[in-house]
Amino acid sequence: MRGFLSPLRFMSVSGRPNLEFWFTQVVILVSTVLGVYLAGFAGFEIAVNFDRYQSASEVSYLEKSLRAEVADNIAKVEFWAESYDQGPMLWHDSRFAPRESFKLDDMIWQTMRNSPRTFEVDPDVLTGVRRFYSKVDQYKTVLFQQRQPNALARNAMKELSAAGADARQTLLPILDSEIASHESLLQKFLPE
Repeated sequence: MRGFLSPLRFMSVSGRPNLEFWFTQVVILVSTVLGVYLAGFAGFEIAVNFDRYQSASEVSYLEKSLRAEVADNIAKVEFWAESYDQGPMLWHDSRFAPRESFKLDDMIWQTMRNSPRTFEVDPDVLTGVRRFYSKVDQYKTVLFQQRQPNALARNAMKELSAAGADARQTLLPILDSEIASHESLLQKFLPE
C-alpha cells in the first residue's frame, strides 16, 4: 500500500497526509472562482443596464427634438394657410418671395438618417413625420407651379392646412406619449 501512495507524497507533511492544508486550498480555489463569476455577472448586469439607460436617454432626446421641430413646422404650415388668403401672390410670383422662404425646418429629421437610434423610435412616429413632410412638399410644389390663385392652388392650400391639422391631432400626441414612456423608463434606472 505504501508503494501505491508514494506518488501522493507531495500531499503529505513528514509522511502524514495533510488534509487540512488541501481542504483549505480547495475552499480558496472554489471561493475565488465563485467570486470571479459573481463579480463578472454583476459587472455584466451593470453594463447592460447602463446601455439600456443610454439608449433610452438618447431616444428620448431624439424624440423631444423631433417633437419641437414638428410642432414648429405645423405652426408654419398653419401660418401659411392663414396668410394665403391675404396675399396669394406671395406664393405664385417668385419676385415677391423666393421659394426658400417657404421651407420647413428639417434639420432633426435629416440628421436622424445618420443616427443609430432612429429605428428605436416608434414606427408610427417615423411614418407620421415622413407623411407630414411629404404632403407639405407635394402641395407646396402644386402651389408653386400655379402662376395665379386658382382652384388647384386653393385646393393645395386646403390640403396643406389639413395636413397640419392632422399632424397636430395625431402625430404630436403620439410623440408626447412616447416621450412620457421613455421618461418613466429612465426613472426606473435612477436610484431612489
